[in-house]
Amino acid sequence: MPENPTRHVPASIPFSAKGLHSGPRSMESGARNDSTIGTSASSPLSSGRGSRQALCLWLPTFELRLELVRFPELDSTSVALLSSEGGVRRRIQQVSERAHTAGVRPGQLVSQAVSLCPSLTLLEPDPAHYDATQEAMLEALAELTPVVEPAGRGRVFLGMDGLGRLYGSPPTQAQRALRHLFRVFPAPLVAATRAGYAPGKFGAWVAAVQAGPGRPVLVAEEELGPFLARCPISALPVDGAMVERLERLGVNTMGELARLPEAALVGQFGDAGRDALAWATGGRIDPVRPWHRPRPIRVSLDFPAPVGQTMPLHGALDRLLERALSRPARRGRSVAALRLIAHLEGGGSWTAEQVLREPSAQRETLAFVLRSRIALSPPAGAVERLVLELTQFGPASSQDELFSRNEQGGREAGGHGFTEGEVPVSLKDAVKELKLRLGYSPLYLVVEVDPWSRIPERRHALLSFDP
Repeated sequence: MPENPTRHVPASIPFSAKGLHSGPRSMESGARNDSTIGTSASSPLSSGRGSRQALCLWLPTFELRLELVRFPELDSTSVALLSSEGGVRRRIQQVSERAHTAGVRPGQLVSQAVSLCPSLTLLEPDPAHYDATQEAMLEALAELTPVVEPAGRGRVFLGMDGLGRLYGSPPTQAQRALRHLFRVFPAPLVAATRAGYAPGKFGAWVAAVQAGPGRPVLVAEEELGPFLARCPISALPVDGAMVERLERLGVNTMGELARLPEAALVGQFGDAGRDALAWATGGRIDPVRPWHRPRPIRVSLDFPAPVGQTMPLHGALDRLLERALSRPARRGRSVAALRLIAHLEGGGSWTAEQVLREPSAQRETLAFVLRSRIALSPPAGAVERLVLELTQFGPASSQDELFSRNEQGGREAGGHGFTEGEVPVSLKDAVKELKLRLGYSPLYLVVEVDPWSRIPERRHALLSFDP
């Protein structure tokens, strides 16, 4: 790994990494499609929050490279990684250099790819392995700087403000960050990692795309405008239709876009035109913001034999939800997002992640959401192990409806007890669950027996409440 970074800027952003070719998101369209770049409206005068100086570390074709590490015997063959979407008409997500030479391209149907390359080896995706490696990568880089922001698998932004006195110059900081990756990746993957150092996430990402393996590209504050001017407009994080319209008008680079008047761009594209002009001129700096993810609640269940039917998966899901909701770390909190992971027979995995519109702590509500995901996109093979993660949590769950004073809730507005109204269904379910756990109902009901008695003990009686 050379110690001297390069400042050479090629004429355009390359389409693919050497040896491996990415899926639907190529390098050229990666910044445009990424949701983490350009979400901040900060500028050089308003970037008080987060880190202004950004270091982008990017490993192209992250998933396929991890598979080749697990199966090194496939490194010299034609290999393609399948997409995570199931179904009959599956597509190719990433391909190796040999497969690309044979005509296989990301996004092709499997039948088309096999007809072009009969010796093609197809690999099932393993999202659980990719996510675990990504989390290990974030944990390792968090020891270098507390400002770490992930941007998809294989790409991460590091906030480098104030680290000069600790680690030295920006080239030394970039090399130190790359050396931290040896704790997670083998040497070939570290050598293939691209690094870009620039003000803001967008500038750092474009610099990383133009960097060579082990040769970081560093962009100073005063060089950001000229650096971006030579880059194609397809690197802008804007809608693809806007890029196509600009290219039809003969605007191919950010420098050509910067020469257009802002009023004309706003008239054609609205606020997106103003944002694109700010990015192209380097006038908009999106800082790196620290990423916080609450530690998830994780439960798992191993099947004695691989399961390929839906009903056993539903039963296992119900059991996992009961175990996860009963964890002490979850009590008092509702669930806002959850993820289901299935480890498949013969390798590979399947994941389904869902963010709830309204946080809930009801088991049936959570089970319905995950069952719907299984029905829409079932696992591609038999399941050996099922893992449930509660990843995000909402406000504290309330049980006020147990004793609500309404006509359906048992105590009417003028009532004197549950004997004068219908017992709420939620309270019946709570008593039933307590009886299953304790063997008896621990709730009691106070009823009036002789309210006019002079002896207080005779006025009321305590009866076991078992609706």
